[in-house]
Amino acid sequence: MKADAVVPVAYAMQASPKRYALLLGAGISVAAALPTASDVSGNMILAVAEGRGEKVERGENNEVCLAWFEEAFGEPATFQHLMKELGISEANRKDGLKKFIYRTDVNGGPAPGTPTEAHRVIARLVKSGRISLIITTNFDTLMEEALKVERVPYEVITEESDVRQMSVFPDRCRVLKVNGDFERGTLRITPEDLRQYPPAMEDYLRRIFGEYGLVTCGWSGNYDTHLVEILCATDTPRRYPVFWCRRNGGSDPSEVCKSLLPNGIDIDDADEFFTTLEVVIERFARFEPRTTLTAAPAVRKVKDALRQDKPELVLPDLINEETDRVLAFLTDKSRYQADTIDGREFYTAMLMGLEGTAAPLAAMVATVAQYDDEVFVDLVSDTIERLINVPPVTPEFSEIQNRRQMAVSDYVEGLLQLRYYSAILVIYASGIAAIRTGHFNTLEAIVRRPMKSRYNGLLREKVPYYEYVNVWDAIGLDHEWLAALTHKRFGDEISYRDYPYRAIYEFMKILLPNQDAFFESLDVFEYIFGLAYLADIEGNVDEGAFLRSKIPGPLRSRNLYLCRHAMLDPTQPFLSLPPHVIDCLAVLRQRVRISTFFEGNCPVFEAASRKYAKGFGIKTSQASRPSFAFTTVSR
Repeated sequence: MKADAVVPVAYAMQASPKRYALLLGAGISVAAALPTASDVSGNMILAVAEGRGEKVERGENNEVCLAWFEEAFGEPATFQHLMKELGISEANRKDGLKKFIYRTDVNGGPAPGTPTEAHRVIARLVKSGRISLIITTNFDTLMEEALKVERVPYEVITEESDVRQMSVFPDRCRVLKVNGDFERGTLRITPEDLRQYPPAMEDYLRRIFGEYGLVTCGWSGNYDTHLVEILCATDTPRRYPVFWCRRNGGSDPSEVCKSLLPNGIDIDDADEFFTTLEVVIERFARFEPRTTLTAAPAVRKVKDALRQDKPELVLPDLINEETDRVLAFLTDKSRYQADTIDGREFYTAMLMGLEGTAAPLAAMVATVAQYDDEVFVDLVSDTIERLINVPPVTPEFSEIQNRRQMAVSDYVEGLLQLRYYSAILVIYASGIAAIRTGHFNTLEAIVRRPMKSRYNGLLREKVPYYEYVNVWDAIGLDHEWLAALTHKRFGDEISYRDYPYRAIYEFMKILLPNQDAFFESLDVFEYIFGLAYLADIEGNVDEGAFLRSKIPGPLRSRNLYLCRHAMLDPTQPFLSLPPHVIDCLAVLRQRVRISTFFEGNCPVFEAASRKYAKGFGIKTSQASRPSFAFTTVSR
């Protein structure tokens, strides 16, 4: 094959390391002369028939022997049933299956085979940091053996694995054996087996296909029916393209073509494809690596992309690549491994490190929010959802000094919460830009559409993110530490409560240089952020509920901190929202019906506003602008 054929996939994998998963089928092991799943199931059925004294034909795609089994036993063939009929138990599983899984040697015994050149190249690509996730329908151990030769740490995932092992951003290579592993657990080898997967495995696959690009090789998709259904699901977001290797003259499954529009690559065999791929990737690697962006050039990149005739071909890659960089920073375990740390210094360094890493991405997404309110709203929402679902990395410190009598568990929990700070910077920057330009479709995509995934038992559910991802729950580990950092960066006259907003303004100046305009838009955004949170609270809110107990994180806004003393002071009987908030909300009430904001449902918006008033023990004033001016009530 020509090297030019693999240039697109090689460039993609070099530009976005560990963002493309491999999906490997039986064709990857052809050179090792191992049977396919269809071969194995057919051979097992023929063995069952022989044991009953019957001679059965295999037929094309096992059609004849499968029909015989169903007629003989009254149900479709499954791996577990075949095991039972052949007298294979877990105790003798390995020996009992060898003759079906492996070819035979000259003495009639099983010959396991050795890794092919394709397996060996893949192992080297894992070792060099290009790949971290391998999905395979094969149940042989050739991939694992190749990884062992390269001394690459890896973990095998099957449907029997603990759900906690099913990480989308693994700290070591994952070999996901969707149809099982020869040495343990269930094998999925018959059409009946392949009609479904356990819920945890299906959920894991959906998350992978949403987060990763895909390179398929040696897999036709014709046999693994449910795997194709999961891959082609229309409700799965696609962040990266799919590259589909097909033997010269072959074709892609029609379902895949309709749903994924894969980039087809004609190959002679898997060995040649991966060997050529490795050569071309190394060629790209010799070029000078990209330098880290700062906010200003990041904004220029987005503006340049938006000016193009087809920005949809360029902009998603820019945003996704920068998001990958932020996620890589957040999931780098080496940052959280040390013998002894200074609690204050480590917290401060992590806070500023997150700002420096996320600022370019936040500025890029804010630029999209400022100049677009239709085409790229999904990209904005999708980027935020990726950041709010970043997996936790548990710190591994032997000793934490200088933590101000704080319990170790509280300090560690504070660091875990800090991982959401990157998402908050993106949410606030893009939300402020959307407020300033009146892009309410984008505002909906920022505050209401992204969802936080959490586990309810073994099943994953999606919930609104506000309670998990908000400013003061993320960075409020120790106010004295934050105050010291605030004074160091912004001067003694600035309160620590203004710290995150000043930090956001630092990189937003290129888009919104007017500081007063920035803080006005900030006040509006935080009020709307609170309304979005309240809209999802079921039931009514008692009057003054938020003042009688700890104010929920999503409602702890800058404007509330400025006004709270007046609200609690009986000598200050009247309080109103700032005029710029009132003016914007008046406009927004009119725009709700003609945008996707609050699903275009004005009553939901109004109900959330009433909850805000009741929760803080304030009521609307008839003497001022209705619905938006408040007077304090007796406490």
